[in-house]
Amino acid sequence: MIGKFTLACTRMQFMLCATSLLLLLGIGTTTKAQMFCANETALFTETFGSGTTAVSHPDIITTALTYQAAGELVAEGIYRVINNAQQKPDWHNSPDHTGDVNGRMIVINGNGNAFYSHTVNSPSGFPAGYYSASMFFMNVNNINICGGGLLLPNISFILEYQAEDNSWVPFIGSPVTAAAVPNSPTPTWVQLGGVFTLPTTGLFSVQNIRLILSDGITGGCGNDYAIDDIKLATCPSGGPLPVEFLSVSAKQKGTGIAVNWSTASEINNKYFDVEKSIDGGANWTLVSTIKASANSDETKRYNVFDARPVAGLNYYRIKQVDMDGLYKYSITVNVRVIIDKTLAYVLTNPVASNFTVDFTTKNAQGVALSLFDATGKRVATDRWVIPKGSSRKSFDKAGALQTGIYILTIVDEKGAIIYNGKIVKQ
Repeated sequence: MIGKFTLACTRMQFMLCATSLLLLLGIGTTTKAQMFCANETALFTETFGSGTTAVSHPDIITTALTYQAAGELVAEGIYRVINNAQQKPDWHNSPDHTGDVNGRMIVINGNGNAFYSHTVNSPSGFPAGYYSASMFFMNVNNINICGGGLLLPNISFILEYQAEDNSWVPFIGSPVTAAAVPNSPTPTWVQLGGVFTLPTTGLFSVQNIRLILSDGITGGCGNDYAIDDIKLATCPSGGPLPVEFLSVSAKQKGTGIAVNWSTASEINNKYFDVEKSIDGGANWTLVSTIKASANSDETKRYNVFDARPVAGLNYYRIKQVDMDGLYKYSITVNVRVIIDKTLAYVLTNPVASNFTVDFTTKNAQGVALSLFDATGKRVATDRWVIPKGSSRKSFDKAGALQTGIYILTIVDEKGAIIYNGKIVKQ
């Protein structure tokens, strides 16, 4: 078996990519604890305690991060355990993941290395099987910082067991690397983690498991974050909750982008938001909202059509929202759109009355539309000026037409046909 990710690419990659996906398991600030796996049993938790004064932490790797008791966390590679994330003026003013104003978290100005290590001991031994490592994570930076030099935190979970010869051996599926966590206009706690497999070890009983956290982004503007509620747990279900993604993909279709995703299972799942970014992930806009299946243990497939992509890279991700308002993100996929000619695409065909046409074009230009009936008689015409890039126009002269099949022809200002197809009038 291989480790599972929460949001993934293909089924096999999900099993190796689960939470990262991207993984992001993004969850809005909440006062409720949340399991990462169904029916899990926590073997270790780190809440960082409570208090309003800064303290250091024994599990921080001192060669990676330096404790700073007071002042702004300006330098790279420094940290403190404290009850508020705002350890620089441009960071979020936020309590810990549970909302406790006295609850501590660890706040870090990252520097790109393994920074945390904790060993869990069980004299009676750990059985072979599935285990999860998870935590709640916040990108503490507000939006509109760093310009083009913005760095996004990127955390890996490394799970190891101590073998009979005292060497440390990775679990199957280790490491799990979470998707980069974007900055946000409001404080947003995201649950990150992964599922790993402890293999059988014969007569030898594994008594020590080590969890290591590593920051994959070197120091610089934007790689700043808070961590709370680190947890190592059993994972008898072999996968994280509440949704297991099988795949997320995006592909150009005509003038737009078809975004497709599928899930292997869903629990307490309310809806999906499909979000798009045209600036490399710095800012996201809503494309569409799709109602989910609520609860399902069979494969479900979903799709959305983005009729207005831009020339160049278009990034897409799926935001999965639970019934209680908690949410997480899938991996991010992208499509490069190259506009080298004028394309037209008719939406919602058959049509009840009027219909919509989407265009992509390299240059602004005029187009002429003609609608012909089955005998070849022209029954409606129109002329539009379409701008450069993506645009949408509504043909409002079909409402009075009788039910039947018509032919729509669109020509550019030079007379070249850019669309010729059937329109079914209901």
